[in-house]
Amino acid sequence: MLNVSTELNMSVAGRNETVIIAGGKFGPTRDWIIKALKEGSEEEIRLFFGVNSRKDLNGHEKLQDLADLSDNFNMVTALNSSNPDWEGEVGLITDVVRDKLDPDRVSRCLLYGTQVMVEETRHTLTELGIPEEKIHHKAFEREY
Repeated sequence: MLNVSTELNMSVAGRNETVIIAGGKFGPTRDWIIKALKEGSEEEIRLFFGVNSRKDLNGHEKLQDLADLSDNFNMVTALNSSNPDWEGEVGLITDVVRDKLDPDRVSRCLLYGTQVMVEETRHTLTELGIPEEKIHHKAFEREY
């Protein structure tokens, strides 16, 4: 289970990227990022955020503004399906992570999403060679 208060403060020699992967909702990820930036994280923080459609991008602009202003925070956002007005990534967030993540730079991964998304993402990360002990998660129940 994810212990937010200690996970962002851990330091692992030779690694320099904290990866946060969220699907459907930002949930606590926004707080994790803001806390790490305020504390002056020496590691880069990278957020992968996946949603079903543009209408699900609630709060996306605020985090994008943070990424634009920060030297050590960036984000990759993906829609599950294409949209003519969308210029970002398209596809499942696990596919985007598989294509865009450099596993050699990862010190830890924090996951937040539905149980299915969390399990699929854990599987993708371990396939990329990231050890289970570096993968921390918190799942939420899907609302219909």
